[in-house]
Amino acid sequence: MAARRRFRPAYGVALALVIAPAWKAVQWARDSGPKRVSAEAVAAGSMLFRHEWTERDSLAAGDGLGPVFNARSCVECHNQSGPGGSGPLDKNVTVYGIPEGRDAHGLPPSGVVHRQAIRPEFQELLSMVDGGLPGKPFLSLDVILAGGGRGAQTGALISQRNTPALFGDGLIDAIPDAALIAHQREHSTTARLVGLDRARDSDIRGRVARLTDGRVGRFGWKGEFATLNDFVKAACANELGLSNPGRDQATPLGRRDYRSAATDLTDAQCVMMSDFIRGLARPVESLPTDPNERTLAETGRTLFNSVGCADCHTPSLGSVQGLYSDLLLHDMGRDLEASPGSYGEPPVPAPQFESGGRPNSAEWRTPPLWGVADSAPYLHDGRARTLDAAIVLHGGEARGATERYKALSAGDKAAIIAFLKSLRAPAASEVVASR
Repeated sequence: MAARRRFRPAYGVALALVIAPAWKAVQWARDSGPKRVSAEAVAAGSMLFRHEWTERDSLAAGDGLGPVFNARSCVECHNQSGPGGSGPLDKNVTVYGIPEGRDAHGLPPSGVVHRQAIRPEFQELLSMVDGGLPGKPFLSLDVILAGGGRGAQTGALISQRNTPALFGDGLIDAIPDAALIAHQREHSTTARLVGLDRARDSDIRGRVARLTDGRVGRFGWKGEFATLNDFVKAACANELGLSNPGRDQATPLGRRDYRSAATDLTDAQCVMMSDFIRGLARPVESLPTDPNERTLAETGRTLFNSVGCADCHTPSLGSVQGLYSDLLLHDMGRDLEASPGSYGEPPVPAPQFESGGRPNSAEWRTPPLWGVADSAPYLHDGRARTLDAAIVLHGGEARGATERYKALSAGDKAAIIAFLKSLRAPAASEVVASR
């Protein structure tokens, strides 16, 4: 009995070493995969997603809509191909960035300039950011791209962000961090070591958007948000002026002291909206029924891979098939640089990337291409009206693939576009699918 007692501690340690990894595997299996949401949860979230918010709204505990805002409902911007879709150019969000070291005259160095306010005294103007900018809340994208978005006093830069589609975001939310990290390593080591075709562009070096709390960003044009719920909370605070736990509402640039007496949304309401998005059907690849057009699209899929587009627009990631994104940050070159302001700052606290890891002005998260046929305009600010224009504007790490695309015959280019046009948003009747 004494001998048996002597060995029990060692046996316990060994058993723990065996069980712990197994338990972790079980835990990972349980936590991986999209969260299951009921039809009732989707319906509740849909109501909030479509709700047109007002000042002192009955569904908000605080001051409701505003005081500054860009839209009165989520669906006002996310509506192309149905609720949850992308948004048109006229729903772009205006962001500003003041270069480091310049006098921001009491303003945060980057932020959002909102188009609307509940009262005239709260209205934000570009001239509040820089006196050399117009006394209006926004500029057309064409004016900004022509150089009209630079302030003369602080050197502030104005740019825009286009509304992304939300279809399939529940699946993206469930992709393990490990899958993104593994894909980053493939870019930086394995492909080059074994001399794979994708290694021909030695400057492809995508990286994860690593946040200071250790999580990996996967939502937002800069990968600012680690989870779908984080993204929803930021959108409510920025676009609607609805404060929620952990996310303060937007305060007017000219009235930084504005405070609401209470928080507008509860955690439960934010979860409802997130669950509605999780319930949205995923985009699909829908090949033409005409034999000739089908062959063209299939040829385009092959060419998409051979010219190098799939190096970053990876067909599958983790267990998610047909995503066409690695969700990594890539430097897209000078032509796609934008102001350092990014969606989510302020009123939301600036995304906290790990030391030295903050995206530069030309780095963008690879946008998923599923549903791309129904999400024009393209690129971070919607400057590309066509798929061909979007491809040609790719630079930086994508320069090699872009040059190979440009060298193709007109017929081969048409084939790639035909393939991309087969990546459709879900049909209207399938937009909401309970899990």
